Amino acid sequence: MPLTAIKLLHVEDDRIQQALLACELAALDEYRFDITVVTSEDEALAVFPGGGFELVILDYHLIQGDGVSCLRNIRQIDPIVPTIAISGVATDEIAAELISAGADDYLTKQTLDSTILGQSVRNVLTRAKAFRTTRN
Repeated sequence: MPLTAIKLLHVEDDRIQQALLACELAALDEYRFDITVVTSEDEALAVFPGGGFELVILDYHLIQGDGVSCLRNIRQIDPIVPTIAISGVATDEIAAELISAGADDYLTKQTLDSTILGQSVRNVLTRAKAFRTTRN
């Protein structure tokens, strides 16, 4: 079965977390990810508009900017792009703040593995596709 190619923007300032996520994504056998990694909110907002991204995964804490602000700005540019927020400081308040800002899903770094990530990716991509279909 051919792999579905997904152009992904990963907003994460920690190189170890970048590598871990890339490994988890590589384990998803139905997708092939073309990953663009940026480390700050400014970088994300510079590449997102012209990047043709089909999925965004972003960290809550960034060296420059933060996940909530970045997410709000991305949502102003594209209100539909599937977006998964990830945080290592998981609290109910942070999850609610990210979902309110427009995240389609919220995952914790502590429990992140290919099974959980795969389910989230499938869910957010399916929702976005259904939403785009109903709008056309």
